[in-house]
Amino acid sequence: MAATREEASTREEFAQATQLAASGETEKAVALYQGFVRAHPFSSKAEEAQFQLARLLQQEGKDTASFKAYTNLLKKYPETPHFEEAVAEQITIANAYLRGKRVKLCGIPAFSVVERAQEMYENILMMAPYSKYAALTQFNLGLSLERQGKNMEAIAAYQKLIDKYPTSSICDNALYQIGYAYMSLGMIGKSQDLSALKEAQHSFDDYLIQYPNSDKSLQASDNIAAMQHREALDTLRIARFYDFSKNYRASSVYYNEVIRQFPQSKDAAISKARLAEIKNEVGEEALRPGALPLSGPQAAANRRLQAQVETTSLSNYDGPPKKEIAPNDHSPSLPEMRTNIKEVQPAP
Repeated sequence: MAATREEASTREEFAQATQLAASGETEKAVALYQGFVRAHPFSSKAEEAQFQLARLLQQEGKDTASFKAYTNLLKKYPETPHFEEAVAEQITIANAYLRGKRVKLCGIPAFSVVERAQEMYENILMMAPYSKYAALTQFNLGLSLERQGKNMEAIAAYQKLIDKYPTSSICDNALYQIGYAYMSLGMIGKSQDLSALKEAQHSFDDYLIQYPNSDKSLQASDNIAAMQHREALDTLRIARFYDFSKNYRASSVYYNEVIRQFPQSKDAAISKARLAEIKNEVGEEALRPGALPLSGPQAAANRRLQAQVETTSLSNYDGPPKKEIAPNDHSPSLPEMRTNIKEVQPAP
């Protein structure tokens, strides 16, 4: 009898909160739902009350509190029929932060926190690793890391998506972003990173093989061309540095590298023309290692030069430090990267 009265009282409390929510008295409804969940955590209506609480907080724009309420729902009531809906709403909240939502302190906009989005995606993946939205969340986690400049962590996140959710329709986007993250490291990083450019080219090549009809296949091809131009230009700058220093044997090594690696490029044509001029000035024999009897210091210099030749052939060769490369005001400007990480929107 007592149990029956308690159940009736519980149903009445829940009905009252629902009625307040329907009539637009949101604050009162939130307070009642919160009290209901605390007082009756094992009630058959508890998970519904928790879900409605999270929704009302979201409607009020209290995203952080709403996200936490959804998390509590997933943690306390994993069998709830609202499981996937709750995950979807959490992604919506995290995406808002990733797009640049401002955090307010005392009602005043403070700062944009992509880190907050990262934390939210990580939380979702921890609570719902097998949700139907898990692959999408993993992709957006990669974006949040990439926008913070954490390219290697972003690459790992994208690769995890491909490895863990290989049948997902978003795997193509993940592979493209792996290539783009590597390309960013190589083309706009603080130091030369030709090894990153090589990885980027491999990723874009894989992308074109696996997804030849993708809407980003043309962009992937353009990115490859831009990186090849960058690599050729870097090698050409090294050649010109040694040329300027009148170390013609060393400069010929790098001019020949440009010709060998990028035979159809404009940089190769420039290298051929300059090589011909050097040969006319000093003779072809002077450019061959070991062509003349060498003294001890000359022989050592020749061995160092040969080591340089072998090193430039390695896939992870990064080139000499930038401080050793003379600036060249006449070098052609690099093509702009048409893709920008800020333009890549989180998957909805």
